[in-house]
Amino acid sequence: MKKSKLQVTAGLLRVFSYFLLIAVLTNCTGDEGPMGPPGYDGQDGQDGTAFSYSVIYDVDPADWSGNVDGYNALLEVPEITEDIYYNGAVLVYRLIEVEPKSFNLLPYTYVDNALAIYFDFDAYVGSINLIYKEVFDLVNDTPAPGDVMSFKVVIFEGIPLATLKTMVDIKDYNAVTTLFSIDKVPGNIQ
Repeated sequence: MKKSKLQVTAGLLRVFSYFLLIAVLTNCTGDEGPMGPPGYDGQDGQDGTAFSYSVIYDVDPADWSGNVDGYNALLEVPEITEDIYYNGAVLVYRLIEVEPKSFNLLPYTYVDNALAIYFDFDAYVGSINLIYKEVFDLVNDTPAPGDVMSFKVVIFEGIPLATLKTMVDIKDYNAVTTLFSIDKVPGNIQ
């Protein structure tokens, strides 16, 4: 008899738990929120309100400051507004090859035996700080830049970088410019 009461109690407890779970799940809905802004659904590559800008900056050797520990060059980029900084995305590519043109996404590290060459950037509202460093045999040994270096800055309004990465391989400069119909003519803001 005692065993039978325990089985009935356990069964009732189980049934009550199911009803409680169903009640909780069905009552977890509220009023529908307002419609969000139009955006990119990632399905056809045609819709949304994503705007992009691009420009190539030629950085003269005199524009770099630093020493053997590394060099920095500050680019004034007024297109990086607070809205872009907080809600958009900024990508920077370095021109590696001229013919055919080849851009590599920063940060970029080139390693050849004991030599490591490193390029990176920090984005700010209104500017970008380029970072250049070389390490040879585990010792900072960055030479002063001797030639003009070209960097392509690509700015996207309203697309967080995490979302952009789901839309395109950001390391592939040609894929990015194709997806957003960015003109590849050097020196023009698009």
